[in-house]
Amino acid sequence: MSTAGRLALLGGAPVIEKPLPHEVWPPPADEAELSELAGQRNTDISIKGNSGPIGRLEADFLAFLDHGARFAVTFNSGTSALLAAYFALGVREGVDVVGPALTYHAALSPVFALRGDVVLADIDPDTRGLDPAALHAALTERTKVVTVVHQWGHPCDMDAILRIAERHGLRVLEDCSHAHGSRYKGRPVGTFGDAAVFSLQANKAVYAGEGGVLVTSDDQVHDRATLLGHYRDRSRDAVRDEDLRAHWVTGFGLKLRMSPFNAIVARHALAAFPARKEARHRCLRHLGEQLADVAYLKPVHVADHVDMGAWYGYKPLYRPEALGGVPRSVLIDALRAEGMEVGAPSGPRLSTLPLYARPENPLFPGTPKKGVGPETGSHAEHVERHALSLPTFTDWPGDRTLIDQYAEAFRKIGRHREALARYATDPSR
Repeated sequence: MSTAGRLALLGGAPVIEKPLPHEVWPPPADEAELSELAGQRNTDISIKGNSGPIGRLEADFLAFLDHGARFAVTFNSGTSALLAAYFALGVREGVDVVGPALTYHAALSPVFALRGDVVLADIDPDTRGLDPAALHAALTERTKVVTVVHQWGHPCDMDAILRIAERHGLRVLEDCSHAHGSRYKGRPVGTFGDAAVFSLQANKAVYAGEGGVLVTSDDQVHDRATLLGHYRDRSRDAVRDEDLRAHWVTGFGLKLRMSPFNAIVARHALAAFPARKEARHRCLRHLGEQLADVAYLKPVHVADHVDMGAWYGYKPLYRPEALGGVPRSVLIDALRAEGMEVGAPSGPRLSTLPLYARPENPLFPGTPKKGVGPETGSHAEHVERHALSLPTFTDWPGDRTLIDQYAEAFRKIGRHREALARYATDPSR
């Protein structure tokens, strides 16, 4: 066989010639953003309330959600916003929070800082988010909050989850950190629960570098979340409950507010979002169409009643039985040799992490917690072990040729499955 016809892993020429990285994010700032950042430097570098770019970002974010929430409160990170949300929803010692078994750890880890406990429930294999039946089975006498993560951009089954929450008197927290712009039956995610959080970390579609936004329509949630992360001006001016407002000088002892520089970056990212979202949809629709005939991949499922918003990577599932049982790690090596930017998703099942698995809360030594071991045979385990993570292409039509080369690299692997299978079983490799 000629060198050109071989897998690149076995000495052939790679399909993709464009140097890595293929997903460059966040995009470079334009002159308008840089000018506003420079101007802010000489205006005020420490906004104490929510004036200036902080207030404008919060107003813009509520408009982004079709005004489906009444309040938006900025924080210095999505994790801080989640901590404030859990606190505001009443998480404390003796309270259980049910959340998905496979997601980024920070969606649930702030619960432990409040001495609460976490119960993990399996995911829906299509949405990759919390499975309603598994949620119902995971409820305990101490369950007060359900955390819904719209994993990788696909909205969860909110109708079913909200029915369960209403029946059992539970509060619902939406983690929308992967789901900027996603919609469920036409309605923006983040407007269904008692509170919602959007991370604005640098990898997100709407980014601040670091930052988070908590949104809610509940006065008490707003006031308690504000007091946890903001003191003085912001709490004095925004907290509505007279009894709670008495704490305005100190708040509840923490300062978790966003920098005005992060707010400026986020506002420009938010303004650019509609065009970037449309470009991502075009790119990933084309990628999905090109991968439809690759037998060893299960394409990303997108339900008819949802909008994926900005996506968060493109994550098909690998079917090893269609590729002679080649391990995923070997497939990734082969795809990388062809020039592809590809890997396994970075977040393991939470039950494999000591913070979740061990029966003692490490923040408060001697304080017991449930502790959970990895479940075998779960949907979460299957997705964790079989998902591939591809770039979230954003340049249309500029990325079209590169996307076609990705598809050809996948097909090339399929054409040479026997050679790859022999390589995978060769002890000398």
